[in-house]
Amino acid sequence: MDPGLRRDDNSTSCVTAKRSVFLILNSCFSIMIFNSYIFLFVFFPIAWLGFWMLRGKQPRYIWLTLASYIFYGYWDWRFTALLLVSTIIDFYVARQIPKHEGKKKKMVLLISLAANLGMLGFFKYFNFSIDSLQSLFTLFQLSPTLPNLDIILPVGISFFTFQTMSYTIDVYRGKLKPTKNFMEFACYVSLFPQLVAGPIVRFSDIDSDLENIDQHGRTQSFHRGGSMFLVGLAKKVIIADTIAHFINPLFANTGDLYALTAWVAIIGYTLQLYFDFSGYSDMALGLGLLFGLKFPQNFHSPYKAVDIQDFWRRWHMSLSAWLKDYLYIPLGGSRKGTVRTFINMMLTMLLGGLWHGASWNFVVWGGIHGTLLGVTKIIKPWHDKLNYWFRRFLTLFLVMISWVFFRNITFGDSTNMLRAMFSFDNWTMPAAWNLESQIILFGMLFVGALIALFAPNSFEIKYSTKKSVAILLAFLFVVSLILMNYTQQVFLYYQF
Repeated sequence: MDPGLRRDDNSTSCVTAKRSVFLILNSCFSIMIFNSYIFLFVFFPIAWLGFWMLRGKQPRYIWLTLASYIFYGYWDWRFTALLLVSTIIDFYVARQIPKHEGKKKKMVLLISLAANLGMLGFFKYFNFSIDSLQSLFTLFQLSPTLPNLDIILPVGISFFTFQTMSYTIDVYRGKLKPTKNFMEFACYVSLFPQLVAGPIVRFSDIDSDLENIDQHGRTQSFHRGGSMFLVGLAKKVIIADTIAHFINPLFANTGDLYALTAWVAIIGYTLQLYFDFSGYSDMALGLGLLFGLKFPQNFHSPYKAVDIQDFWRRWHMSLSAWLKDYLYIPLGGSRKGTVRTFINMMLTMLLGGLWHGASWNFVVWGGIHGTLLGVTKIIKPWHDKLNYWFRRFLTLFLVMISWVFFRNITFGDSTNMLRAMFSFDNWTMPAAWNLESQIILFGMLFVGALIALFAPNSFEIKYSTKKSVAILLAFLFVVSLILMNYTQQVFLYYQF
């Protein structure tokens, strides 16, 4: 080697360290998610301070809308066009609906439904439909080759399309008067705290907050909002992402799973999903409060449910309410006998499964829950007499089995995992798990289970202003910042 190119060990170590720091910073600033440095230290402080420095409704509408479009466009600026198109269509459709009656009124509403469902159908379900048709042709030994398009799924499209459709439907039903202020509506549609993963906010939920957006902020809301955000961040980073670090490799190759690893994987995912979604919900509601907006509750300790109906009253509450009000009840609800009720439940849950993702695994997952809801309704008088703790255990066990299909990519992966879970053939620790890994993983599972099963939900906690509470929250924040370097994961519900 040329002497001029030779580097000593210290120099090499220094370069390696600098490269590591660069990679860490690049990863933490390359995506805009709540658990990223760019959000915590750049985007949010500017958005929040700018919002409260402005006076008047219109300037705040414009500022918050602009901030939300920047947040959304950071993923891919092209997606903002979809958001804008959906906003424009639904704003003007809603303004036209009260001007018509009968069939004309319904036709105006159909413009909104067709536009939103058309966007959602193309971006989320086009390739799924093509692949399903291709498989059907192959089954019947037919040879046509159908085109597959290179479609990028816009983040959160399922959320904002359902949100804007709820607005036009409510106007059509006479439950809402359409707003005349375009910027108010644009602000409502694009609110970054809940834009990409919910909750699905109806206009009636926050219309009074938006109407009074020019009011001064309340210290109590700031304190509660900030506390909820930090608790949610800790749930996501410290618990959910740490568990994901260990179980993601297990799901990557389900064919190699055996009894112990399969059960660890699904128990781990059950808790990962809980703290990922619970953490996001806390952060979204906390951010809303920091901007003077009170979003609807979306998560209420679902693993404390005593039956599947109770589970769906607690899990993704805004989606459950949306499916009930805009799908299940219009289908007839439970008003037309047992058989029709079961069919309505099944259709609602099958479509709810498809809402989560364009995969037959999600359809199966929805079918499982539709079946369980129907069976629960039939046997409820007998079921309610069972021991309370047994009902909780049975409900959680059934939910956990359904997560097998929710988490795995293919139906084959799901059957591999179920086969391994109930083979009971091997209970030895994987060679790759050293003692330190085992302590971290099983310790986190134990702590997570205690919180999920017995602790109060975040919105039930009275956040004290005591110094000790502030120190605890600061400690959780610092730990979260450190762990973000190593375990950062996108929120699971971002994919929907």
